[in-house]
Amino acid sequence: MKNKKGFTLTEILLAVMIVGIIGIALAALTTAASRESGVGRSKILLRNNLSIAMRQLREDIHHASRVMYARGQISSASSGQQIPLLVLAKNVDRNNQAILSGVTPTYVTYCFYVGSTSALPSGSRSEGYITRAESTSVPSWSSITPSCPGGDVFLYNVKYIPPSSSDVSYPVPLFRVDGTTGVYSEKDTGNSLLQKDLGSVLWVKLITERPSTPVVNDVVEEMFVLPNGFRIN
Repeated sequence: MKNKKGFTLTEILLAVMIVGIIGIALAALTTAASRESGVGRSKILLRNNLSIAMRQLREDIHHASRVMYARGQISSASSGQQIPLLVLAKNVDRNNQAILSGVTPTYVTYCFYVGSTSALPSGSRSEGYITRAESTSVPSWSSITPSCPGGDVFLYNVKYIPPSSSDVSYPVPLFRVDGTTGVYSEKDTGNSLLQKDLGSVLWVKLITERPSTPVVNDVVEEMFVLPNGFRIN
């Protein structure tokens, strides 16, 4: 009688287990690769958006003759709140008169709209955005704070982080003029007795963040010098 060759039950179970382990490992590698690919795409998106936004800001500052308002640090913010960040004037002197005859003065206002998604550290919010509005009308003011005139979206996915007494490196968004620190709002009031020196050096710090898993963010910190800025100390 001839012997019949085949696999025992133990061998079959062992083969199934090995194939299963290999399958799980391949699935894990595929998932990790897909996640890393998604993170990479998100980082590229954030970096491209920041680059475009900063290019526009550089253009505005290059043509500005005056910083009319700078917000500085934002001490507190709630979801949906509108916060003016910066007002630049083009072809405007300190008496609100046109510098170049025949050229219409214009005003650029940047405003921050606080996002609704809670983020880390405590008190932070993500998914906000900044708008940019340019007009030939003089900005309207409520006390020392300009109004937010709407405008087009300048930058998406903007993160808000409040200032901390233990770490002053991260309060964002930050639009601060040279020589100032802390939480403040300052308006250049021209030649009145309340005149503020808003200088010609502007510090900008922004963080964009997508609340994904894992969280993806990008940071920019830059100093700008107004070529035609005023300094009156």
